Amino acid sequence: MLSVFLEVVLPVALIAIVGAAVGRWQSIPVRPVSTLVFYLFSPSLVFHSLATTEVPGGDALRIVAVGVLTFVAMYVVASAWSTAFRHGRPLRAGFALAAVTPNVGNMGLPVSLLAFGQAGFDVAVVNFVAGAVLSYTAGIAVASMAGGSAAKALQAPFRYPVVYAATAGVAVNAMNIDLPVTIAAPVETLAGAAVPVMLVVLGLQLHGAAGLGDLRDTAAANVLRLLVAPVAAWFIATAVGLDALARDTLVVLAAMPTAVIATVLATEFNARPDFVTRSVVLSTLLSMLTVTALITVVR
Repeated sequence: MLSVFLEVVLPVALIAIVGAAVGRWQSIPVRPVSTLVFYLFSPSLVFHSLATTEVPGGDALRIVAVGVLTFVAMYVVASAWSTAFRHGRPLRAGFALAAVTPNVGNMGLPVSLLAFGQAGFDVAVVNFVAGAVLSYTAGIAVASMAGGSAAKALQAPFRYPVVYAATAGVAVNAMNIDLPVTIAAPVETLAGAAVPVMLVVLGLQLHGAAGLGDLRDTAAANVLRLLVAPVAAWFIATAVGLDALARDTLVVLAAMPTAVIATVLATEFNARPDFVTRSVVLSTLLSMLTVTALITVVR
């Protein structure tokens, strides 16, 4: 377990910690760096990975199915909790966002690469694309329960480049297109920079985010995110017939802490962004322990 922490989890955490330290030292605003990740590095990574991945089509569909069904399962459990404790609409939406939005990008991709190698990383990329599409479709719908516009929720997915990058990458892969070096080289360079910059952004985003409140619901959201979700993913991945490596990778990805995109959505739709931010911070800290233990068990 110690070796897993030192070799897999700690290297990821150290990059985020250094990013937070430099951000604090130089007062670096997170928004410009995050925007570059969102509109440049992430689409490049998604396009390059899907254009070159060797994950069989059938496996890719099963990987997507596990992501979607795990999302649905966690939303059902989160809704049941909110109903039991009579949450108002903003907290109901914020609680659901914290429970259904794992950080499969900034944290999930590097952890998968270090824990399971290139084969696990290929699985994680497909899961990342599915998660990104879910975040900007179903995630927006969840956030809008706090009182946002339904029209905005329907239009939002088409305003972001990840969906288009994924479509282009799948098309290039399916048609066996050899891209010219003029295009392939810069895309590969940007894709290679995506994961480390994502971790720096994670550090910048978490820096200064703290506070107390809604302790019962914050604890419940973290239990759902870190402990219940990987169990659900294991049953679903086993049911759809994925091999051991793909199943184990998806289980670890399901155990990732709440993604910062949940805070972005909560802010946009007034879905208790203070609660969601606390969930992001606490789940990220706790995941250093829970993810280490989980990788030790599944590897």
